[in-house]
Amino acid sequence: MPYIDIEARLRTAIITLVLDEYSLLETVRLPLPASERVIAHQLAWRLRTEYERSWDVDVEYNRVGHGTLAGGPKPDEPDPAARPVDISIHHRGLSGRMDNLMVIEVKTHGVKDLKAEVARLDQTKRRYDYQHAVLLDLDIKKGEDPDGAPVVLDPAWLWLPGGRHLVEVFDTESALQLSVDGWNARKHRYAQLERQR
Repeated sequence: MPYIDIEARLRTAIITLVLDEYSLLETVRLPLPASERVIAHQLAWRLRTEYERSWDVDVEYNRVGHGTLAGGPKPDEPDPAARPVDISIHHRGLSGRMDNLMVIEVKTHGVKDLKAEVARLDQTKRRYDYQHAVLLDLDIKKGEDPDGAPVVLDPAWLWLPGGRHLVEVFDTESALQLSVDGWNARKHRYAQLERQR
């Protein structure tokens, strides 16, 4: 599958995540925001429609029969790299490059140790012979404009092989507009629910 197609599908999944799940993303304003795992699950759900009937999309996939997690060795081993990668796009139960398309690690509020995250992701990519690995930071923050969206996203990603630093998924204006569109979709959806009650 061409890289440009894979990138476009992930970009589309990010857009639909923001438009469909803005209420989940805006929990960043709360003392206990939604976990990265929940957000990764919602992104995987959108990716599922992008790859329907051609690939399996799983969250924190446990490689049954291999006794290992998608991110590393057995969980009882004291290796920090043993933590599974958030999203796997693959053919379940099969191994090798032709059956392992991509793994994605999702961050929501910045990458604290880029070098360590890239090393862990690269380790998973190599161990299971995935074609691509992506570190995705949605970079969700409280909005600064009191009349604008309460939270804004400025997603950036790093692709392996080849990536050395995070690159913006959308230009700044487009990312801001996506946040506003997500906020408007959320207000519209909740207004409809209120009218139905």
